[in-house]
Amino acid sequence: MTKTILLGALLGAGSLPVMAEMPPQAAVCVSCHMANGLGMANVAPAIAGMPASYLAEQLHHFQQGTRDNAIMKPMAMMLDDAGVESVSQWFASLPAPLPAAPAFRGEKPSPQDMALGEKLAYQGDWQRDLPSCVACHGPEGVGVGEVFPHLAGQHADYIESQLKAWQSGSRATDPHGLMAPVANKLTAEEITAVAGYFASLGGQ
Repeated sequence: MTKTILLGALLGAGSLPVMAEMPPQAAVCVSCHMANGLGMANVAPAIAGMPASYLAEQLHHFQQGTRDNAIMKPMAMMLDDAGVESVSQWFASLPAPLPAAPAFRGEKPSPQDMALGEKLAYQGDWQRDLPSCVACHGPEGVGVGEVFPHLAGQHADYIESQLKAWQSGSRATDPHGLMAPVANKLTAEEITAVAGYFASLGGQ
């Protein structure tokens, strides 16, 4: 019962009814993020089902230059506040192929039986003060609330690029300042492993 209630809260926190029509402001977005919001590997991340407030915040970061991307900045600059809101709400309303029954940590195999990416995602490495990914992003990376986006099914190249961006300091806009300290404890091998693990979940 407790698991059912918690899982419902995790998955339902950002759920919205599917919008009937794509807003006209999103026409340029779908050329990379696709009409289903699932993006394309090595081109654009999946953003379907992300919390609308999270998507809007990222667009504002691109507009303000606090998050840098040569493609996204001019795209974001084309949107006024109403456009940011409508585009964010629409992508948030699209279904994301998340795990239907994500496993909680106590339901996973013992750490010695996990591959590296899964072990980091669920156990972290407390000898290095490295927390697990699921502590914030939810079981199997289904996301938590408005702040921690889902990672399940995200393209591996995108997860890897963002972890490297937090390492280099070229991305530093998470509201709690958590990601840079975490990313800086990861080796290149670990980044590739954990990115591949989350990409393997959720039907991408």
